[in-house]
Amino acid sequence: MEIKESKLKWIAGLSNGETIIEGEGIASKVEGELSPWWKLQEYLNKNNLTINSFYLACGGQHFNLPSVNPKFNGERPLGYNCFRMVSTDSLVGDNSKDELYICAEAIYKNYKVQLWVDEKDTRKCWVNVINLGKNGNGTGI
Repeated sequence: MEIKESKLKWIAGLSNGETIIEGEGIASKVEGELSPWWKLQEYLNKNNLTINSFYLACGGQHFNLPSVNPKFNGERPLGYNCFRMVSTDSLVGDNSKDELYICAEAIYKNYKVQLWVDEKDTRKCWVNVINLGKNGNGTGI
């Protein structure tokens, strides 16, 4: 599947007040370099920073994960992750039916909350909760 520039971008609010946007500044996309997500991870480690808020954005739509200061007395995430996945039917051989998703995760001690958004049709999104169990093995609940 040929992946073109995504309309959906992740946006991270950092502990020093900076806002990092996928594809811009330190999170720019450059062929042969780390992905924007891994550039962000290097930046966080190098500068002893953390992510305080994380969301996906497309046009005027925002898909928010809980922040480190959650509303309604919610639990505070320990960290965040973000990745993309392709769903394809290799038996058909028609990649026009391929589906591309972005997943943003809020990670907690015993579980993670995944926010999935369809990159082709951002009206399609859902949430998944993964139980990490006592050993952190990632069995779903």
